[in-house]
Amino acid sequence: MKLETYLTDNNFEKKDLTILFTVGCVLNTVNGDTFPMMEDDTFDFKDPMNIVTDEMDDFWFESLGWNEDVVVEDTIKHLKEMKHLEMKAELHYGI
Repeated sequence: MKLETYLTDNNFEKKDLTILFTVGCVLNTVNGDTFPMMEDDTFDFKDPMNIVTDEMDDFWFESLGWNEDVVVEDTIKHLKEMKHLEMKAELHYGI
């Protein structure tokens, strides 16, 4: 799948993606999905791994470059905060 197709089909924008060069992937900062970078500098959007819900090994996190670790940590923090707020809303409205 091409980048434009992924963005259009999933209602994302290019600004929602951050390339993490040191670990060879792109991070969707809205939902936490990562996609591997291919040899031709495209991304494999077929097999995502999520930084919050999937098992990312310690080596992956330790390999993040300067400022990449901040982007990943901020994304994790934001996603966990959104999940917390979602759970609070569900409890409040009895969903």
